[in-house]
Amino acid sequence: MNITKLRSTALKLQHQLDEYSEIDPEAAALCSDLKPLLELAKAGNLSEPIQIGAVLGHYRFTEKNLQRYGELEDTYADFSIEVTGGEPLSLSLWIESRNNGQNGE
Repeated sequence: MNITKLRSTALKLQHQLDEYSEIDPEAAALCSDLKPLLELAKAGNLSEPIQIGAVLGHYRFTEKNLQRYGELEDTYADFSIEVTGGEPLSLSLWIESRNNGQNGE
């Protein structure tokens, strides 16, 4: 688990949640759901990844209409990936090969 990257994504997610919480009560609820986990991540106090299903709030995007905020959804996804251990090597290699193919390499 990359603690530096986790801290960075946690800070970015917290910032976006603070902004969207002012205009959408579901974002405020998501912020409340994630607060303990975000605090641990921002402080660098997570030593092991959590289980994939243990990241709270995913249903707020699919069932409570937060998916309309694409930037928030992307940042939530990035945080979820980092807090559960980061991108699997196979996914990283696939993304790299796909990007290289698009660049004509």
